[in-house]
Amino acid sequence: MKQIDAIREAIILTLKFLSANKLRSSLSVLGITIGIFCIVAIFTATHSLEQNIRKNVDKLGDKIVYVQKWPWGFGGSYQWWDYLNRPETTIKEYKRLNKEKDEQLIKNTAFFFEFGNNKAKSLVEELSSVKVTAVMGSFFDINQWELYGGRVFNEFELNKGKPSAIIGYNLALNLFAGANPIGQTVKLNGHAINIVGVLKYQGQTMGGQQYDDIVVLPGIFAERFRKPNTRGVSSAIVIKGHDEVALKEIDFEIKRIMRSIRKLKPKDDDNFAINKLTMVSDSLSQTFGMIDIVALIIGGFSLLVGGFGIANIMFVSVKERTGIIGLQKALGAKRRFIITQFLFESILLCIIGSLIGIIIVILLGILASNFSTFQVFFSSSIFLTGVAAAILIGVIAGMAPALLAARMDPVVALRK
Repeated sequence: MKQIDAIREAIILTLKFLSANKLRSSLSVLGITIGIFCIVAIFTATHSLEQNIRKNVDKLGDKIVYVQKWPWGFGGSYQWWDYLNRPETTIKEYKRLNKEKDEQLIKNTAFFFEFGNNKAKSLVEELSSVKVTAVMGSFFDINQWELYGGRVFNEFELNKGKPSAIIGYNLALNLFAGANPIGQTVKLNGHAINIVGVLKYQGQTMGGQQYDDIVVLPGIFAERFRKPNTRGVSSAIVIKGHDEVALKEIDFEIKRIMRSIRKLKPKDDDNFAINKLTMVSDSLSQTFGMIDIVALIIGGFSLLVGGFGIANIMFVSVKERTGIIGLQKALGAKRRFIITQFLFESILLCIIGSLIGIIIVILLGILASNFSTFQVFFSSSIFLTGVAAAILIGVIAGMAPALLAARMDPVVALRK
């Protein structure tokens, strides 16, 4: 009980001294606030960036595979010259893969090719440099693009190459000045196309394809403008496996069929890339792990500066209260009581600073989420890390002044 009473008395004295020196206490808190704000803000930003990207990747599932010319390069040296002479995937290869696939392994297949520099013209506006995405097969079943209005292509439109189109939200807004574009006609490179759907607004979302400004066409109709495996056209076969099937089995099945289609010998290297969404997730873990380390270093330096400020203020506080410390020791106060008093003051200042820094991060995050398309994700573990770091700095910064105060000779201290 005596120890508890001593601690309580030390806390009460500390609070009195802090309230008596409001300006100095506020300046001490400011340094820690800046340090914790830096750490928590950077961690929150990287955490939110990761969550936004993962949200766009994960909503498709982990059984999506793309067969393409170029492998997805994540980190390290990307030796693009090794892939330059590879052929793009073709419609013929897609049809054969779709025909020869094992139905028990592969659920859906699709094909798409993309090209830019197209002109779209309506009665209201004419736009250039419009990007076209041409699709075949179960493209919308696999990619799950959301619609703002209208519908996706039916089988008749896809198989017969009808002049139908689904356009991005921004494109619809620009071409029709806010009017309903469903059922309207637009000229694309001089060809009249009927708009059957509008894609839901995506915004500057991290990860995934940006499709607010594209025109989606049935693949057969789009061949009037460009053909796959020609200059300026990128293409891919998209495969979705069954949920219960291991990705490794899907990978092996695709590789078997593609090597057969391209007549590759057993010793020949693959001249195609099999890209998986899991590659994105794995890369994210490594990339954001490195970013967190950098963030910790940057925030650590900021917090260190704040810690020096706390230590300096505590030394000043010890000097100012030398007479009081001497009186306390003369009345029988033990070293533990003196140390507790100054350590608590240092830790309390750091905790207050950390809480202010965290509150500022939360307020800025809410503003960013409400006034932009970027969603901020808060994490209690990040907040607790910030508070724990502040407490650690408080202990380190307050220990030397506390020991200095505890070692004072009461006779000498009372004379000052």
